[in-house]
Amino acid sequence: MNYKNMFIEDSLYKEIIENTIIQTVDIVFLNRKNQILLGLRKNNPLEWVYYLPWWRRNKNEKMLDSAKRKSKEELWIDINISKLIFLWVYDDIYNNSIYKNVWTHCSPIIYVYKLSKKEINEIKIDKQHSEFKFFNLDDKDLDKTIKERILDIKKLNIL
Repeated sequence: MNYKNMFIEDSLYKEIIENTIIQTVDIVFLNRKNQILLGLRKNNPLEWVYYLPWWRRNKNEKMLDSAKRKSKEELWIDINISKLIFLWVYDDIYNNSIYKNVWTHCSPIIYVYKLSKKEINEIKIDKQHSEFKFFNLDDKDLDKTIKERILDIKKLNIL
């Protein structure tokens, strides 16, 4: 892979979040029952909210390479990128971030991925989440942006 490792110093990252849109690659992971995998986030935005695994892309990193890298780093699974189904690109704006009085604006590129039983058994908790669990797609307590993604999945007949 030809991308730069993108560890960014805290002060610079704060400036980036204050002044730019952060592009991420998010994956809607589904099991065989078409339940969605969500993680309980431990940091803002969305602290203590069950949400999709999401990952900032690195400079010079292709979208699918980012999805594969971050699935391995944060879920501990090796995904087969040929199984990724493109959903859409969204705008997510939050009135908070990991920094006080700083809003977050993300532009997630969303893919859908059907997990195998083997992949599900390999999932481990990362440092950004306190747990991962599967939810029914019609769960009324899901975050509004998750409901939006599910609606689009249904519209596009991806299930």
